[in-house]
Amino acid sequence: MPSESPSSSYSCSIETLRTQMPSISEIEEFDIGELSKNKRKPLNAFMIYRNEFRKRALANGMKKKMSELSKMAGESWRTEPTKVKAAYTRVSRQIDKIFQRRREEQKIFKIVYDPKMGVPQEQEHDVAPHQSIPADDYMYSLNVDAIPIPYFCSDDIIW
Repeated sequence: MPSESPSSSYSCSIETLRTQMPSISEIEEFDIGELSKNKRKPLNAFMIYRNEFRKRALANGMKKKMSELSKMAGESWRTEPTKVKAAYTRVSRQIDKIFQRRREEQKIFKIVYDPKMGVPQEQEHDVAPHQSIPADDYMYSLNVDAIPIPYFCSDDIIW
């Protein structure tokens, strides 16, 4: 039994769907806001193409599993002209810009108060850290006589 190519088993051929795929001007008029709703990551050019392929296949009454539709979309994508792929890439870049802008806006850190979380208590010190002592009090507190100061001569150290 000869093996069938994957495209021969489809009820609606890829060529039929391909003729119904949007033109370059229609691609550029896609609703970028709707396409950029994905929260996790922006859609690349092929994913936008595949979504459009799926919509058009379902509109034509094609009832296939998503895995089969994805294979068909991949075959169709490989045969698309460079100009069509470039149009999808431009739309994808616009979506990516919106996604990056949203990401930057969400980088603002929000302080969340959790009542279960205790406030750390600092240890109390007799003297606050980095507290300066007034110069007069410091000078009077020094006992200079108790500190041996060496006297240097040319040859010996005298204590």
